[in-house]
Amino acid sequence: MKEILILEDKKAARDALIQIVKEVDPNAVIYAFAGEEEAYAAVMKRSIDLFLVDIILHPEIMGDQSGAYFAQNIRTIEKYRFTPIVILTSLYDPKMHMYASVHCYRFIEKPFDREKVRQTVWEAMKYHTPDKRDQNIIFHMDGLLQMIPVREIVYIQSREHVLNITTIDDNFTIPNKSCKVMLEELDCEDFTKCNRGTIVNLSYIKKVDSVNRYIYLKGSSDVLQIGSIMKKSFMDKLLKHNENKYLR
Repeated sequence: MKEILILEDKKAARDALIQIVKEVDPNAVIYAFAGEEEAYAAVMKRSIDLFLVDIILHPEIMGDQSGAYFAQNIRTIEKYRFTPIVILTSLYDPKMHMYASVHCYRFIEKPFDREKVRQTVWEAMKYHTPDKRDQNIIFHMDGLLQMIPVREIVYIQSREHVLNITTIDDNFTIPNKSCKVMLEELDCEDFTKCNRGTIVNLSYIKKVDSVNRYIYLKGSSDVLQIGSIMKKSFMDKLLKHNENKYLR
């Protein structure tokens, strides 16, 4: 299922773009925004496969090019280094600069031609932004490189400065790495801390006993403990994860 982000300040143009995307792919999940703040939040939470961005988002500001800055910031995020960005603009001057710095998929001049936009969206939607779940964690063990598929990690526990990684069918240890650093490297919304020294993959949770603060896992007899201080934040993340998984 493709996820498309539209950043366009004018409602009529925004609605037209939504309609065009739905014509190309009725099942696409569309996030449409007038301003950057909401768009940035969606970018970080989701895995966007195509961006449609208007350069001028604040026409009341002389010389505004906030959409261009948004596109440049998107390129600084690792998973969006090659995701197609289609720029909608009535400006000519920024084109050459933005092709070099942002590697835009295409510029479409406004007022835009619906068929040209439709064809561009159809072409660009063939690309799929890599999902963090499909990547591997790479580390050194006994002088060799080891790779663990992120999807297969069930939980991770820290004991005496050593991370113990439990996957669906194996166990690994990584010395001298903290849970905080590991969470940053995973960079995947499926993972969260349930107590100070434990990271759990929310996708593998079978049941939660919130009263006694126990986590029961799919395909495993292991039981994890939820820290009393982290209970509320953990339950909030679990609820949100279960809501979002139906959008994937």
